Amino acid sequence: MKKLSSMPESPSAPPAQRNWWVYVVLILVCVVNFLPYLRVVMAGFMDGATSSSATPIWFFSPSLEAFDYLIFEKGIMKNFFNSVVVSLASTFFSVTIGMFCAYALARYDFPGRDDVSFWVLTNRMMPPVAVLIPIFVTFQTAGLLDTLLGLIILYTAMQLPFVVWMLTGYFRDIPRRYEESAMVDGDTWFAAFRKVTLPIMAPSITATAIFVMILSWNEFAFATFLTSNQAKTMPPAIMAYSIGADIKWNVLGAAVVLITAPLILFVLLLQRQLISGLSQGVVRK
Repeated sequence: MKKLSSMPESPSAPPAQRNWWVYVVLILVCVVNFLPYLRVVMAGFMDGATSSSATPIWFFSPSLEAFDYLIFEKGIMKNFFNSVVVSLASTFFSVTIGMFCAYALARYDFPGRDDVSFWVLTNRMMPPVAVLIPIFVTFQTAGLLDTLLGLIILYTAMQLPFVVWMLTGYFRDIPRRYEESAMVDGDTWFAAFRKVTLPIMAPSITATAIFVMILSWNEFAFATFLTSNQAKTMPPAIMAYSIGADIKWNVLGAAVVLITAPLILFVLLLQRQLISGLSQGVVRK
């Protein structure tokens, strides 16, 4: 009898190519973008003479002089508290309202739905300067100038188009049959939305809320022109330390730390939810 020949071995997979130059480019880009921020942050922990040195100083004795000046003499923590209240409140209201608007655009077919979707998107395209004066006059008439309530209402309206635009596509990616199965079992549309759709959408809603929080926290134009003292947030408060002939670099650096550190910690704590939410709509069902 002939000896059975062994099965031919499958060709081994080619070794994965390592594009080392990609990592080199990414490292260079990160260094170029991070070094200026690192320099400003380091200046915040210097004393006045060291931060004003003509030559960059990288090794120094840390000092909290600038933070003491901002917190205890200038009372910048009031502006910090205003930013926290306005950002959290506007994020909650814009995401809550925009979530239901996006759900309606994704699930219900009504006349003019595409026109409404396009109108919502065009609102986001409008530059803030174009409506600055009308909003100022409206707020002055309504008594909302220099109030936290006025900023919360304005930021909520500003971020709604972004929330609706982001979440509409995610809602469309979720098969309608999930909700229909729940309604067959006796649930109302809202109960089906709360029990089925909302848990699936949680990562996308979280990612959208993170972006809205960042946009609200960093908003500058309206916060500058619509507030003066009581409701002033961090961006316009810090502007005062970055203009003029005699800039105190350590004070400016400390202000940069105070305005950026909360956002960095916020994103680091929720980075897993952010990545999960952004990648949720990549795979089409």
